[in-house]
Amino acid sequence: MQKINSKTLFNDLYNRITVYEAEESKEVAALVLEKYLGLKKTDLLINQPVEVSEDLSRELDQVIIRINHSEPVQYILNEQWFRNRRFEVNRHVLIPRPETEELIDHVINYAKDLPGAKKILDIGTGSGCIAVSLALEIENAEVTALDISETALEVAKKNALNNQAEIRFLNIDVLDPASFPEEKYDIIASNPPYVKENEKGEMRRNVLDFEPGLALFVKDDDALLFYRRIADLGQSHLTAQGFIIVEINSYLGKETSEMFREKGFGKVTLIKDFFERDRFIIAWP
Repeated sequence: MQKINSKTLFNDLYNRITVYEAEESKEVAALVLEKYLGLKKTDLLINQPVEVSEDLSRELDQVIIRINHSEPVQYILNEQWFRNRRFEVNRHVLIPRPETEELIDHVINYAKDLPGAKKILDIGTGSGCIAVSLALEIENAEVTALDISETALEVAKKNALNNQAEIRFLNIDVLDPASFPEEKYDIIASNPPYVKENEKGEMRRNVLDFEPGLALFVKDDDALLFYRRIADLGQSHLTAQGFIIVEINSYLGKETSEMFREKGFGKVTLIKDFFERDRFIIAWP
């Protein structure tokens, strides 16, 4: 067992991370130390001494190797924080992102105008971050979450249990109309696959090589495939005052908005994210 100052350990890890810019490397090193040694940023500021065993030292060496092979640190640590809640993540689900936290804020804002209990459908739930957040943050929410991937649903169910959220999960292919339940919802939310194949060149290895392509990519010649299906579901499965909210490809804001209008939605609102990119659409029949 070796006693070492936390700043020394942090600097050692940080300096060995080679795949990120300096600030991101510092964030990653801090996440690793918090996970493996329980060190908070305040502990680093006061240079809290810690004891590091040989086994832990070897484990940290392996973590650095995996990071430098572009494996997302969230998968290595098996967790991502989303709206101050811990979500288990692995290579079967997308890593929850800050932009999607904004989607939750928009749902909460517009749900205030809906009376009584809110029946909510989350399409392509993945880790369950949207479904869990809405179940816990909207009063009287009745949440159903579906995904085509059984392995993704296993992760989502575990996250619902760990966060004490009551959710009904369904293993359904949203593109198969015959498999869809005949129910009405007040809110349909989704962050479906929307990255075009020709956009792969803009993406980093930690996304391309590790995150599930099934949840990311659509064909270049049919980029709005999932949005058309969600729009059709909205026409048949939304209540009279209900709405759809979707996260979108920032390059396709105009096209996606027009598609919803062509599908018969009377009011369609395009919203930017905190990067000032077209990111969300809210549509009412």
